[in-house]
Amino acid sequence: MPDIEPFPVRVPDRELADLHTRLAKVRLPEPETVPDATQGIELDRLTALLQTWREHDWRAREIRWNTQPHHRARTDGLDIGFWHVRSAEPTALPLILTHGWRARSSSSRR
Repeated sequence: MPDIEPFPVRVPDRELADLHTRLAKVRLPEPETVPDATQGIELDRLTALLQTWREHDWRAREIRWNTQPHHRARTDGLDIGFWHVRSAEPTALPLILTHGWRARSSSSRR
Protein backbone atom coordinates (compact mmCIF):
# COMPACT_ATOMS: atom_id res chain seq x y z
CA MET A 1 0.00 0.00 0.00
CA PRO A 2 1.46 3.41 -0.91
CA ASP A 3 2.31 5.95 1.76
CA ILE A 4 -0.21 8.78 1.85
CA GLU A 5 0.96 12.21 2.99
CA PRO A 6 -0.60 15.68 3.22
CA PHE A 7 0.14 17.70 0.11
CA PRO A 8 -0.92 21.34 0.30
CA VAL A 9 -0.70 23.41 -2.88
CA ARG A 10 2.25 25.81 -2.68
CA VAL A 11 3.58 27.26 -5.93
CA PRO A 12 7.12 28.57 -5.38
CA ASP A 13 7.58 32.32 -5.86
CA ARG A 14 10.29 31.67 -8.47
CA GLU A 15 7.83 29.67 -10.60
CA LEU A 16 5.23 32.45 -10.44
CA ALA A 17 7.89 35.03 -11.27
CA ASP A 18 8.94 32.93 -14.28
CA LEU A 19 5.31 32.64 -15.40
CA HIS A 20 4.80 36.41 -15.14
CA THR A 21 7.98 37.01 -17.14
CA ARG A 22 6.84 34.62 -19.85
CA LEU A 23 3.36 36.15 -19.99
CA ALA A 24 4.87 39.63 -20.28
CA LYS A 25 6.96 38.50 -23.26
CA VAL A 26 4.11 36.92 -25.25
CA ARG A 27 4.04 38.10 -28.86
CA LEU A 28 0.58 37.90 -30.35
CA PRO A 29 0.02 37.08 -34.01
CA GLU A 30 -1.45 39.35 -36.63
CA PRO A 31 -5.27 39.45 -36.76
CA GLU A 32 -7.00 36.60 -38.53
CA THR A 33 -7.77 36.84 -42.22
CA VAL A 34 -11.12 35.10 -41.69
CA PRO A 35 -14.04 36.18 -39.46
CA ASP A 36 -14.20 32.91 -37.48
CA ALA A 37 -12.02 30.33 -35.71
CA THR A 38 -11.27 28.17 -38.76
CA GLN A 39 -7.61 29.24 -38.64
CA GLY A 40 -7.24 28.71 -34.89
CA ILE A 41 -8.16 30.63 -31.76
CA GLU A 42 -9.41 34.11 -32.53
CA LEU A 43 -7.08 36.96 -31.55
CA ASP A 44 -9.69 38.66 -29.32
CA ARG A 45 -10.22 35.44 -27.39
CA LEU A 46 -6.49 34.80 -27.11
CA THR A 47 -5.88 38.37 -25.90
CA ALA A 48 -8.59 38.02 -23.25
CA LEU A 49 -7.17 34.67 -22.11
CA LEU A 50 -3.68 36.15 -21.86
CA GLN A 51 -4.99 39.08 -19.80
CA THR A 52 -6.81 36.68 -17.47
CA TRP A 53 -3.58 34.77 -16.84
CA ARG A 54 -1.66 37.99 -16.26
CA GLU A 55 -4.19 39.17 -13.65
CA HIS A 56 -4.77 35.80 -11.97
CA ASP A 57 -4.29 35.84 -8.19
CA TRP A 58 -2.41 32.58 -7.68
CA ARG A 59 -2.06 33.02 -3.90
CA ALA A 60 -5.85 33.45 -3.52
CA ARG A 61 -6.33 30.30 -5.60
CA GLU A 62 -3.90 28.38 -3.38
CA ILE A 63 -5.89 29.42 -0.32
CA ARG A 64 -9.12 28.29 -1.97
CA TRP A 65 -7.65 24.96 -3.13
CA ASN A 66 -6.11 24.29 0.26
CA THR A 67 -9.53 24.45 1.95
CA GLN A 68 -9.84 20.89 0.59
CA PRO A 69 -7.69 18.12 2.09
CA HIS A 70 -4.97 17.48 -0.50
CA HIS A 71 -2.84 14.37 -0.23
CA ARG A 72 -0.19 12.61 -2.25
CA ALA A 73 0.51 8.91 -2.67
CA ARG A 74 3.55 7.40 -4.36
CA THR A 75 2.37 4.76 -6.83
CA ASP A 76 4.50 3.06 -9.50
CA GLY A 77 7.22 5.72 -9.12
CA LEU A 78 4.82 8.63 -9.47
CA ASP A 79 3.48 11.04 -6.87
CA ILE A 80 -0.28 11.12 -7.40
CA GLY A 81 -2.02 14.16 -5.93
CA PHE A 82 -5.64 13.89 -4.83
CA TRP A 83 -8.32 15.35 -2.58
CA HIS A 84 -9.91 13.18 0.08
CA VAL A 85 -13.43 14.39 0.77
CA ARG A 86 -16.04 12.08 2.23
CA SER A 87 -19.59 12.31 0.94
CA ALA A 88 -22.41 13.29 3.25
CA GLU A 89 -24.34 10.42 1.64
CA PRO A 90 -23.58 7.14 3.44
CA THR A 91 -24.26 5.04 0.32
CA ALA A 92 -22.36 7.26 -2.13
CA LEU A 93 -19.98 5.52 -4.51
CA PRO A 94 -16.34 6.53 -4.13
CA LEU A 95 -15.05 8.85 -6.83
CA ILE A 96 -11.35 9.40 -7.50
CA LEU A 97 -10.31 12.71 -9.06
CA THR A 98 -6.57 13.19 -9.41
CA HIS A 99 -5.04 16.52 -10.26
CA GLY A 100 -1.57 15.65 -11.44
CA TRP A 101 1.54 13.68 -10.87
CA ARG A 102 5.24 14.20 -10.88
CA ALA A 103 8.10 11.78 -10.52
CA ARG A 104 9.85 12.66 -7.29
CA SER A 105 13.59 13.11 -7.57
CA SER A 106 15.76 11.13 -5.19
CA SER A 107 16.87 14.37 -3.50
CA SER A 108 13.29 15.26 -2.53
CA ARG A 109 12.29 11.84 -1.14
CA ARG A 110 11.38 11.71 2.50
